[in-house]
Amino acid sequence: MTDEEFISDVEQYKNMLFRLACNNTGDISCCDDIVQDVFLKYLKCRKSFPNEESKKYWLIRVTINKCRDHTSLFWNKRRREFDSNAEYREDVTADEKIALREALKKLPPKYRDVVFLYYYEGYTTSQIASILKVSTSAITSRLQRAREMLKKYLE
Repeated sequence: MTDEEFISDVEQYKNMLFRLACNNTGDISCCDDIVQDVFLKYLKCRKSFPNEESKKYWLIRVTINKCRDHTSLFWNKRRREFDSNAEYREDVTADEKIALREALKKLPPKYRDVVFLYYYEGYTTSQIASILKVSTSAITSRLQRAREMLKKYLE
């Protein structure tokens, strides 16, 4: 991989990975570090990707793993704040964004990841299944359960 290709990939994927990290950790101050670690691992990896989608899947998977590593640290287990500066959509009012953020914060990580990838990044259930390395039916079940949980939280 050339320097230009690496820089191009960083520019293309940094915002998506940052949003994913914010969604998973709820701590905007550590998201830059997580994304930087992901790109450092990408730079060091000698893996060749057959296409852009597989590269994107790999970056998402590594980001989720780094977020889980971060949240499993002892000093982070007791603190889970979601920064109100993390924005996802422009067509939602400020009050709705706050309510949705609070509801998403209450979801367990495996449901939060699926909701983020499906609704915010626009992946299909089969694509999410291949990214997370679980069955498509598991993703469908997680989405359904997450919707039910969100409905309870938002009522």
